Amino acid sequence: MAEAPLNADTTRSVESSAPSTSSSPSPTFSSAEAPSTSSVPAQGPKRPRKPRIVLEGTTDEILARNNVAAPPTFVSKLFATAGANWNRFYSHHAATPFFKDRHWTQREWPQLASLGGEGIAGEAASGADRKGKGKAVLEVGCGTGAFIYPLLEQYPSARFCAFDFAKKAVELTLSNPNYNPAHCHIFQHDLTAPRAVLDDKLRSAAPEFGEPILAFDFVSAVFVLSALNPNMQARAMQTLVSLLAPGGSLLFRDYALHDAAQLRFHSLPSASYAANPSLLSNTAPLYRRGDNTLTYFFTPVEVHSLVDEAVEAINVERREAGEAEIELEGGVDVVEREMQNRAEAWGCTRRFVHGSWRRVR
Repeated sequence: MAEAPLNADTTRSVESSAPSTSSSPSPTFSSAEAPSTSSVPAQGPKRPRKPRIVLEGTTDEILARNNVAAPPTFVSKLFATAGANWNRFYSHHAATPFFKDRHWTQREWPQLASLGGEGIAGEAASGADRKGKGKAVLEVGCGTGAFIYPLLEQYPSARFCAFDFAKKAVELTLSNPNYNPAHCHIFQHDLTAPRAVLDDKLRSAAPEFGEPILAFDFVSAVFVLSALNPNMQARAMQTLVSLLAPGGSLLFRDYALHDAAQLRFHSLPSASYAANPSLLSNTAPLYRRGDNTLTYFFTPVEVHSLVDEAVEAINVERREAGEAEIELEGGVDVVEREMQNRAEAWGCTRRFVHGSWRRVR
């Protein structure tokens, strides 16, 4: 899935071994802290922009505003129309510079440097000869291919599979000039569908791609689970974990609780919020963006629990089948990134849950 591009200045890790709560110490925001735009030189007539939403008060105070959730019937309709909403999102931004390649992935996950070596998923690829090709990568929620294509340029021997829920996103990924069917297998798929459905699509790669890959050296899920119905997050995580080959790594990044994007939902003008509520649940941090796509804000403990529950569910099935259990090692933390838009002279603090797990057996 895609994230709005911003100019990043600094990133710092934050201790987050327990869920954040509203009673935890919080920063204070005020309109006086918002950078002045008076010094920005005029550049001719431009299309009028909506005023920047300013965060005023502590986190607790901000979250206390606009905190009435939308009715359940409205939320159910959003879940039912998620595919259409994401297709509109990609269609709307396709001709704009909104989408940026993720050249930061190797900085955040140094283990990706091993893509230059031999693959470890050979046995999982039906035990077939991989014809000397390198490691196998799966990008889940590929959007426009922002994760795989920068890696393909640097590691041309690797093989990449990618899928997205939105058909328009798949079209954009396939239209990338770096698309090569000998190294890329791109398709539309719903992560919450049964694993057998996904396996059939993985087996449908073009002949030049080589033997199908059913388990991977790297599986990425970047801003993916936050776009799902929270009731489907556990099933999705189980599929992600099940796709790892022995020695493979799951790379995870998503929105963290009390991220500036969450606080902005509670800072909308009250009249506008009353007509179109952004908060979709009284018990979970689930929200609706202006384009009707969904977003959720995680704590590290939630993500840890999803991974642990996925491993246990997989091992229950493997024990029943008389197969060896799997084991993952890794973790997740909150990272904070100070963002600045110098052209518009404003800044904010973004918070992400970021981590990785390696299948050690």
